[in-house]
Amino acid sequence: MRDCGRHACKRRCCDGDCPPCGEICGKRLRCKNHKCPAPCHRGACSPCPVMFTISCACGETHFEVPCGTEKDQKPPKCRKSCGISPLCRHGSDSKPHKCHYGACPPCRLLCDEEYPCSHKCKLRCHGPRPPPNPDFTLRPKKKKPNHQSESTPGTPCPPCPELVWRPCLGQHIGAERMMVCSNRTQFSCENLCGSPLSCGNHYCTKTCHALKSQSSTSLVQHKRSESCEECHLPCEKERKPACRHSCPLPCHPGDCPPCKVLVKRSCYCGSMVHVFECIYYNNLSEKEQMAARSCGGSCHRKLPNCTHLCPKTCHPGQCPSPDKCAKKVTVRCQCQTLKKEMPCQEVQAAYHKAGSDPKDISKSHFGLGILPCNSGCKSKAQVVDQELHLRKSKDLEVPATEIHPPKRRKRREHLQETKKTSQLQKIAATMKWLLVIVTLMVTLVAAAYFGYKGLMWLSDWMNEVEEQQRHRRRHPRI
Repeated sequence: MRDCGRHACKRRCCDGDCPPCGEICGKRLRCKNHKCPAPCHRGACSPCPVMFTISCACGETHFEVPCGTEKDQKPPKCRKSCGISPLCRHGSDSKPHKCHYGACPPCRLLCDEEYPCSHKCKLRCHGPRPPPNPDFTLRPKKKKPNHQSESTPGTPCPPCPELVWRPCLGQHIGAERMMVCSNRTQFSCENLCGSPLSCGNHYCTKTCHALKSQSSTSLVQHKRSESCEECHLPCEKERKPACRHSCPLPCHPGDCPPCKVLVKRSCYCGSMVHVFECIYYNNLSEKEQMAARSCGGSCHRKLPNCTHLCPKTCHPGQCPSPDKCAKKVTVRCQCQTLKKEMPCQEVQAAYHKAGSDPKDISKSHFGLGILPCNSGCKSKAQVVDQELHLRKSKDLEVPATEIHPPKRRKRREHLQETKKTSQLQKIAATMKWLLVIVTLMVTLVAAAYFGYKGLMWLSDWMNEVEEQQRHRRRHPRI
């Protein structure tokens, strides 16, 4: 081995006086960046002769240090401003800083980026940062407790954390809930839906649900959306023009169809009944209705002061001028011997003078006793009285037993026959009921007897089957 103690001499037969080693050392120096360039030697290598230049980011301020000591050095301080353009959205608004080594300091401004919901991000700027200078790494410092930042640089904004009032599925007033804006979950307030139905008159009585008509981009609402119930109630609208007939259709939107029900209206005098369609009669004015109800004939109502009918055409209300009846009335004396024709209004005036009311006089006696009797009326009245006296005496001679005998007998015979027939019918009905009851009792007794016999036979048969099975189990076939 040569003097270096690492390499052999490799000469032929040598007396031991070998020359010094001529190879390069090549050991790793203490800087751990280069190898020793000196010839192979014993002992420690000399320090690294290379000098390392440390400069700021812009390169204006620098100094040299021996190789291997650059990690223990601090970067030089530069008074010029940093020329690295920031990559976040606050590029022009960010605060300027001096030239430095390594990564630029984080942006201290608010993110202020607008969400799709029109809110803005209120966190510190978390946009991308420019990469640090890779030529020089600072000496590692002692670890400090990690304070988790609100967001990692270069990541998008987190979901919107604003609190908003979110309505329920049915958009009911007063049923809102305070929720995070990014939380799109929907809820039901458990109240009645209350949305107007397709009929336009009633409201949905289901619990709060999402409507199909609501425009929303969320898939959850489209899945949970359901239609309101259908209205099956009858129509309860007031018809126009107003009438007392209800609409025959079920509950529907819009106006009801015209009423085609036939309406009966009697004329004013009561002699005729008119039939109109309800819509036609109600669309008429009062005057037209009065003209339509009139039968066009003479009034058939009786005048209040006499026995005659109204001479006017059929009209509403009371008859005009009932005291001025112009019809001729046959007027007689008290004994009905004299007679004369007079206007009805004069007869009424005569009754009023006599102190009697013409309303209380019947039709057969109207006009009787108006004329005064003369001398001829007295002689005639005597003859009439004699004839009446003779008639009464003849009537008294007839026995009272012979008056209407056949009618009474017929009634008695008819009553006796009806009594006999009613008794026979009652006896026949009771016999029928007795027969029905007896047959029911016989059938019930027969059913009970045969049912009991059948049950006993069934139990005996089942016992025989069980005995046969036991016999087979005891003596099986070989």
